[in-house]
Amino acid sequence: MTRIMTLLAALALAAVTLAVPTAGPATGSDPGRVDTRVQVYDYDLGDDAFRVPGFHAMDAQGMPTDDLAPIELRGRVYAPAHAAGRRLPVVVVAHGLFWSCADNTTGRTSQDWPCRGRLHGIHSERGYGYLGRSLAARGMVVVSISANGINAGELGEVADRARGVLVYEHLRLWQRLVDDGAGPLVGAFTDVATGRAASPDLRGAADFRDVGLLGHSRGGRGMMWAAADSHRHRVPAGVRFRAVLGLAAAEPPFLDHGTRRLKVTKVPLLSWIGGCDATGDDSYNRLARRGDNPVNIAITVHGANHNNLNSRWAEHSGLAGAEDDAMHPRGRSERCYAWDPDDLQDTLGYYAERRVARAYVTAFFARYLQGDRSVDDVLAGERLPARKVTRVDVERY
Repeated sequence: MTRIMTLLAALALAAVTLAVPTAGPATGSDPGRVDTRVQVYDYDLGDDAFRVPGFHAMDAQGMPTDDLAPIELRGRVYAPAHAAGRRLPVVVVAHGLFWSCADNTTGRTSQDWPCRGRLHGIHSERGYGYLGRSLAARGMVVVSISANGINAGELGEVADRARGVLVYEHLRLWQRLVDDGAGPLVGAFTDVATGRAASPDLRGAADFRDVGLLGHSRGGRGMMWAAADSHRHRVPAGVRFRAVLGLAAAEPPFLDHGTRRLKVTKVPLLSWIGGCDATGDDSYNRLARRGDNPVNIAITVHGANHNNLNSRWAEHSGLAGAEDDAMHPRGRSERCYAWDPDDLQDTLGYYAERRVARAYVTAFFARYLQGDRSVDDVLAGERLPARKVTRVDVERY
């Protein structure tokens, strides 16, 4: 029954269009439709390519060691086929999760890094392809970064800082590549379609004064750290953040003066909240309201769970550690809830949830990275592109 309902929901939403252009002024096209050929590349500078001062590895008992945690510099890139010289907006994507390694044969997961024995790194950075392709087709360069080394390290504020600093480091690498044709990324790419080494021409492809941040789960909290007012002095020279989106972002530990480190008031902000997702609420919007952020939006998507937003984590993948993390009444998988069993909602399902996410994520970045005013009514809640599939509540703070 759940699979049938999921398929019907996906087909229904596929028929719904959202006026987000693929280039230039509004054309009324579907944001999920790829009108521009997208190239996909991977790069990998090693499992121990980066360290963050003050961020430590953990021992077998779960206690911090004296050693700085090894962190990989790895990413998946989605870019228009002919991006060189176009100075396109950039979107950096960051994942969360607690696991860093997995054995898909036995189902075992671990928080080690680098991985040991038969366990291999979980490619969470590859789980946002549906968003990366959509944004790249829209005329953006998308860099989805891996953070398994952070997942395996210390918890708390220091981990948020490590995620933010890792974002800054990737941006520095990309600045060297795009602006100077230099740095470690030269010669580091693999074409995902062929599996062969590639040398894409990315000189002048990106405009680092037009950067968006997209973070899911703990990656969302890390992105709030990166974009926070109190850390503006840490942002690499020549980089300007224009938009930050928390995709079911892990909420702050508490709402008091201590969360100034996560308060975003100078950058347009959107929060995605899943109706059947116990992670993520409007905490960042409430923090931003304290500082009078003029663009401060939260959307609540009924029936959405947490893991469906990343194809690697979703139960649909069948891989180690993947699961349906929503709560369901016994024997009723077509209904779900986050905390309160009396607040039952229709389960949205894997494909439909991704389509809703693609519509709103694309609209937000089209508006604030490309200046597309045709989606203002979507972001104001006056037009609801998913209304035939699920309820989406839009709140402006």
